[in-house]
Amino acid sequence: MVKVIDKIEAFDYMLQLFEEWRDSHEELKNKPLSKLTALKLLFLTAAPKEGGGKDLLEIFNNFYAMPYGPVESDVYNAIQANKLPSYVAEYKTVKRREGGVDNSSNYAGSEFENIRNAVKALRAKNDHLIELNAFELVAITHRWDSWNRAMDFAEFMGQLSAKMPIDSIRKDSNKRFSLTD
Repeated sequence: MVKVIDKIEAFDYMLQLFEEWRDSHEELKNKPLSKLTALKLLFLTAAPKEGGGKDLLEIFNNFYAMPYGPVESDVYNAIQANKLPSYVAEYKTVKRREGGVDNSSNYAGSEFENIRNAVKALRAKNDHLIELNAFELVAITHRWDSWNRAMDFAEFMGQLSAKMPIDSIRKDSNKRFSLTD
């Protein structure tokens, strides 16, 4: 039986995988990820890559459409409250904690395999996503119908955000993973 994975630990591990991806591009090596970049990559990683394909929306199940694209509210709150096990938020970036404990061995179990596979699938879809700046990633997520529908609803209600139903993300007919597709 696979144990249930904690959302914040899953994101912490995802950040580690994003760093490995980033560091595979020599010109980006050790450049810190912005919070906005991390949150956009989280959405693109969690969303299904193909119709009916696997996704991480059972774990990351609290997305809201906001002006800068989809945001997983629980993860955002953990970043803001500095509750990530291996990372710390500093101004606009998310960086490894100084002198922090290396949690890599905690993420070796089979329950983290879906996270590894989802990041791998995103890289296969577009390995250059990691090279884009936060606002280019925002532009990609703004092309998703599920985000547009939720933002239209928020606007109608006079609000700045609205919940993005998981089903809407899964069934989105306008899944985009680049600026040109």
